[in-house]
Amino acid sequence: MLWIPRVVVGLMGLVNLARGCVHAFAPDGGAHSIAGLELRDDSATILSLFATLGLQQIVLGLFELYAALRAPRFVTLLLALQTLTTLVALINLYAWRPLPVVVPGQPFNVAMFALQLVALVIALTARKQRQSPPAA
Repeated sequence: MLWIPRVVVGLMGLVNLARGCVHAFAPDGGAHSIAGLELRDDSATILSLFATLGLQQIVLGLFELYAALRAPRFVTLLLALQTLTTLVALINLYAWRPLPVVVPGQPFNVAMFALQLVALVIALTARKQRQSPPAA
């Protein structure tokens, strides 16, 4: 089961790269074509914010892939970061500033949060077991 956190971080790296590319490089950032959000007068502002979000997702995805493939010592840290990021995104999407429509990322993020949380618990448990002195 110790491989699960590493696989989840790798999958999140791929998800972040894909989402980031759409948000940064699609003509509408995916706002209308994927999420169904109407882009009106402030479309330049919205597209700039989507591009910034997308570029951040690309950077995070690259770090996650690096950790999964070459630096497993960073897996727990990146899982914690991704889990908390997903949690605050869910709080925003469902409670704090919900969008006027349900976007595809909402139910997907609920499932991803559950997967990330399980992987984080496994990683933290394994880390604690490695750091505990052997029983006498």
